[in-house]
Amino acid sequence: MIDLHTHLLWDWDDGPDDRLQSLQMCRTASSDGITAICLTPHIFRMNRHGDDLGVLRERMVEFKREMALTGLEFHRGAEVFVHPEVVQAVEKYRFTIDETSYVFLEFPAEGVPAGARNVLAALLGKGFVPIISHPERNRGFAERPEILCEFVTMGCAAQVTAGSLTGEFGRETRQTAGLFLLHNLVHIIASDAHRPVGRAPVLSRGVAAAARIVGEPKARAMVTEVPRAILENKVLPDWGEPQNPLQRKTWTRRLFSRPKEPFVFKINR
Repeated sequence: MIDLHTHLLWDWDDGPDDRLQSLQMCRTASSDGITAICLTPHIFRMNRHGDDLGVLRERMVEFKREMALTGLEFHRGAEVFVHPEVVQAVEKYRFTIDETSYVFLEFPAEGVPAGARNVLAALLGKGFVPIISHPERNRGFAERPEILCEFVTMGCAAQVTAGSLTGEFGRETRQTAGLFLLHNLVHIIASDAHRPVGRAPVLSRGVAAAARIVGEPKARAMVTEVPRAILENKVLPDWGEPQNPLQRKTWTRRLFSRPKEPFVFKINR
């Protein structure tokens, strides 16, 4: 299996504190059947060094050197927090997975900012493919899944967290994750691992939960075939067209569903 979204770098963001914790996480991943890991540290949010890319490069080099004996295949990327200058930042610094066109984007947990569609359209227009991180844990996408459907229809991909599928983030998040799976709105299962205990790099339980919803072949593809295509900068395999969950609501539920106020975010730097 391939874990495409992880926070395994020590002393960078809210992931492991030291090398020992990183090593413990690598061993856990290997024991779970994970053979390849992409390092996706936070950028523009929750890092300890003020987005100093020199420090980040040093951490990446140190990590790959010191974790080489684990036998895991490592790739480099980033989880880029969406802010007004994110398009220029991605274009300038190439925060993509390895040298591909794919880039993880993280929206504020409170909602989807007004103008998000324009940001995604701009990135797509420049040849990047945004991967929306854990939309099932975002209040905006959870309350208005049609927004996620629009973004995926535009050409974005999305990643669901393994722990969301197993209920580790609560019952509502689990239900939202299942809804997104059923309607082809998420393409990748990843651990989003942060710590050796509690947020460990484990995929197998999430895959098993997904298999009960969409079947074993698709669930397995979300940790093998699909992430491998991303690492090789290929078009994602077709596992179904995105569907708007609201189209299955009764007319009375649609009638009384009031639109939410757009969420406008501010970034503190």
